[in-house]
Amino acid sequence: MSFGGPLLIAPLTSMLGIRAGMNVSIHNAPTGFMEALLPLPEGAALIDSAKTGLDVQVLFSAKKTDLVEKLASMTRGMAVTGAIWVCFPTSAELTQAPSEDFVRLAALEMGLTDTKKVMLDPAWTALKLQRKGKNPRPELPSARA
Repeated sequence: MSFGGPLLIAPLTSMLGIRAGMNVSIHNAPTGFMEALLPLPEGAALIDSAKTGLDVQVLFSAKKTDLVEKLASMTRGMAVTGAIWVCFPTSAELTQAPSEDFVRLAALEMGLTDTKKVMLDPAWTALKLQRKGKNPRPELPSARA
C-alpha cells in the first residue's frame, strides 16, 4: 500500500482531522497505514477500545457484514463531536465489499451522515461520518415572564 504517497495533499493526520489531545481508534488497518499515520499530534492517544469519548475512529471494511456489525458499536463509542471514518475498497470488483452508497445508507440507520470523502490511496476510499445536526427552529420561542 502507498498510504501517504503522492495522492495525499496533506499528512494523513491532518486529512483525518486528528488534532492534539484527541482519542483515536483504528480498526482493521491494512499494512502500511499505521506507519503512514504516525507520528500523531502531541497529546493524541491511540486507544484500542473505549465505551465513550472517542474523537476519531477509523474502520477499514472489505465486507458489508463487518461494516454493519462494527458501525453500531463504534457509533455508541464516539464523542458528541466525534467522527467515524469508514474506509472501503475503491474498486467495486468485490461483491462483498461495501460501496459508497452502502456506507451512506448504513450510516443513516445509525443516525449519522457523511460530511467528507477522501481517497487514502489507490485501493482505499474513506467517508467521514458524523452525527446528523438538528434542524433549525422554524421560529424563535416567544419570551414570557
